[in-house]
Amino acid sequence: MEDVERPYDTEEVLHAVALIQAHLAEDEEAVKALQDETEESARQCARSMFALAHVIVFGQIIPEMWVIRQNIDFGHTSRVPELNLAIHVLKRMEERIGLAHVHPVVGALSAGDVMDLIIQCTGTTMEEVPGFLDSVRERTLRTARF
Repeated sequence: MEDVERPYDTEEVLHAVALIQAHLAEDEEAVKALQDETEESARQCARSMFALAHVIVFGQIIPEMWVIRQNIDFGHTSRVPELNLAIHVLKRMEERIGLAHVHPVVGALSAGDVMDLIIQCTGTTMEEVPGFLDSVRERTLRTARF
């Protein structure tokens, strides 16, 4: 992911990890501390989920695609359906940031999409999601120090 421009900051990734972990733990107080009912909080939630999705797509999903692992040259990335799909998902999540203040449920939809990415695209089971999120948080903190 080193050559990909990061349209987010470390705090946004960490916020998304903490929010999903709070939801998984059914810790309502932690959820309320991380997200209230204001428009700004809704935007922050959607933006954080986009940041986490970006980390997952570019840090784990794309590197594991068979076309990448086999180093197959398609001439142009537009000819790689899996890559197009991954980027399409990210673009949709990024577009939601602008809608979050109108419909606060957008953040919840984005969190659901991030969970889908984790479970459907990384080989992680629902029981393994907390550990997966811990490893994302640890890697994020390690890379933020440098």
